[in-house]
Amino acid sequence: MKNDSVQNLKDWFVFIVALISCIVGVIFWVQSANDSDITRIEAQIQSLRDDIDTIRENNNEILRIVGRLEGKIDHIDH
Repeated sequence: MKNDSVQNLKDWFVFIVALISCIVGVIFWVQSANDSDITRIEAQIQSLRDDIDTIRENNNEILRIVGRLEGKIDHIDH
């Protein structure tokens, strides 16, 4: 009878250790799977930031040209 309870305790211990190992494995797998996604998203965000900077520079140039044209139009009308 004592031998059965020791075996039962051993079985439960092995089951709990296996369950914890499985959970830890899944957590590490999810974290490593997301690393490539995070890297890809960060690269896309940086690309968008670069595009926004280029658009701002172009807008400043366009506004400068429009201002010069408005000044020339005002001189023609008067």
